Amino acid sequence: MNLIDTGIEKELIRFDESRSFITYIHQNKKRNYNNPEEKVQAETFLTLALIYGYPKNRIRQFVSVQMGAETKEADIIVYSDDKCEETYILVECKKEDLTDQQFNIAVDQAYSYAVAEGAQYVWTTSRIKNQYYEIPDKKPLVFRFGSPGKILGNDPD
Repeated sequence: MNLIDTGIEKELIRFDESRSFITYIHQNKKRNYNNPEEKVQAETFLTLALIYGYPKNRIRQFVSVQMGAETKEADIIVYSDDKCEETYILVECKKEDLTDQQFNIAVDQAYSYAVAEGAQYVWTTSRIKNQYYEIPDKKPLVFRFGSPGKILGNDPD
């Protein structure tokens, strides 16, 4: 059984009849499953809940992040507390068919969101490519790809 089928069985997600829209049950969020990025988000959410065992009530999707005067949206945040006030992991999901340059831009984006949210870790994924970083305790002035956060791992090219 794959993650999607297990997620349906465990009542974490459901689909409409045409399987065009996915609903994340714990948040009652309905999204277009035909969007290639949504497929990655669904599998990433299910990976966090089913494989890594994070409680579904500590996983929030499509979270508003304040970036200066702008409000952005983080794909997934895992919190370290039940009130969802302490950001533990910030996850940025991208569609699979990304160039290396586009993926690197996504890493920068995720890192900036993670710093703004006070996350301890950041994970950028396209399902076929992943990078994980630990965020330093002191807020960096500038983030350049690969620094100043400690890289925890990445997929080989």
